[in-house]
Amino acid sequence: MENLLSKGKISADDINLIAGFPLFHDIDLQEISEPMSFSEIVHLKQGDILLNPTEPNTQLFILMNGKLSVHTEMERDPVAILKPGDCIGEMSLFEGELPSAYVLSVENAKVLAIHKEIIWRLVDSSTTFAQNLLHLMLQRIRLGNQSLSEIQEKLQIQEISTFIDPLTGIYNRRWLNTMFKRALDRQSRDTVNTPEIFLLMIDIDHFKNYNDTYGHLAGDQCLRMVASTLRDNMRPTDMLARYGGEEFSVLISSTSKHDSDSIAERLRTAVSNREIKDRRGSELPSVTISIGIAGYRNNETFEDLIERADKCLYQAKENGRNCVRSE
Repeated sequence: MENLLSKGKISADDINLIAGFPLFHDIDLQEISEPMSFSEIVHLKQGDILLNPTEPNTQLFILMNGKLSVHTEMERDPVAILKPGDCIGEMSLFEGELPSAYVLSVENAKVLAIHKEIIWRLVDSSTTFAQNLLHLMLQRIRLGNQSLSEIQEKLQIQEISTFIDPLTGIYNRRWLNTMFKRALDRQSRDTVNTPEIFLLMIDIDHFKNYNDTYGHLAGDQCLRMVASTLRDNMRPTDMLARYGGEEFSVLISSTSKHDSDSIAERLRTAVSNREIKDRRGSELPSVTISIGIAGYRNNETFEDLIERADKCLYQAKENGRNCVRSE
């Protein structure tokens, strides 16, 4: 892409044209004719770059005819298409920062370029121009804040969605990994009453047979029921996630091993007493869970903790299922 092709002085016809643009609304053109005589007309061909995020900007541009496109990245689709009368570059001009986007000519275009020093002379020459310019800046700020809010909201939704298991609506393993790191940080800061960290690995007993016998839809209902039952019977500080398949994990902080055993037993009992119904309200067979518990040891990884909790879970299954086993 090429840079600006040609420049020329503003003409009487150009002055008459800009009289209808928002920046010059209700302005006596005689008031600003002298400073405006120092502005320039820039002629662009298709593909020319008007603004570039790598180059400082010292001018306010007003599109007089043609089309310009705004791109956050050169190879991406435009985020906006500018029409005659639109202003370009005012934020970077007054903030003294590099432009925030690329501005390219979509087709042959004609642009009025007003240097920063001339802008201040226009402000001194016309109170109405100063008011129009202030209105333009405030409008840009509002649009910028709105765009930032929309971007932030989209990022938050995207971030949340990466941590949520779509079937059960509870958090997933990725989220639990993050929570484990935060739990370690809290533990390192609390030097007076340091809580212990325990991991509960939970498995639905005979879930494959349940799926094979009653179908995958019934199996999905079973998973949802177990997830909601576990969630409803935990303390507010306990952290539940679907680990994968029919396995769930609960990360808890407690001052004693006895508390972790009691929490696990409460969860086991709640699931065994819970009814399961399909989407039509018909009753399905209930299920039980087996739970293995391991406490965090200094300097071990989350994978180490999971491995030891899994061994306890295996012992619970070997011991007849529907029970709790801990180290």
